[in-house]
Amino acid sequence: MKKQPLETKTILVIEDERPLLKVINARLGKDGFNVISARSVDEVFNAGIESNDTKVIDAERIRKALKYLEDLEKIDAIWLDHNLLGKENGVDFIKKLRKNGALWKKIPIFVVSNTESTQTIKSYASLGVRNYYIKSNHRLDEIIKDLRAFLNKNKK
Repeated sequence: MKKQPLETKTILVIEDERPLLKVINARLGKDGFNVISARSVDEVFNAGIESNDTKVIDAERIRKALKYLEDLEKIDAIWLDHNLLGKENGVDFIKKLRKNGALWKKIPIFVVSNTESTQTIKSYASLGVRNYYIKSNHRLDEIIKDLRAFLNKNKK
């Protein structure tokens, strides 16, 4: 009897620190995940659609944006930092995400942050995040193992 291939899971990683984002993406990729990444709330919700100096959005940007949005529909989990580029943080991201329809409301969110504030952690808990990890207290492989175990246990 042939073994059924494992379904590849897609993770949206939102992390502002470029070197750390590269490491997370590489480790998740090595572990068999598809990875979509962003460094700000704006980057996720605008799908890379930005006009140039002439205020024109070219066809190539639109094609890339549509592909990006199609990929977002396949997300199985979100790896989210609290502090992000721009004016908005991880809490702002979740609030926007939850407004975008039923599909997005069910995506499990794993916050991985340096922020240890009790109030911040409570804010995330009230928004229904799956886990909150303080970066200095958890190894990358431990978080990935938890993420994989959760996704395998809760197959869509």
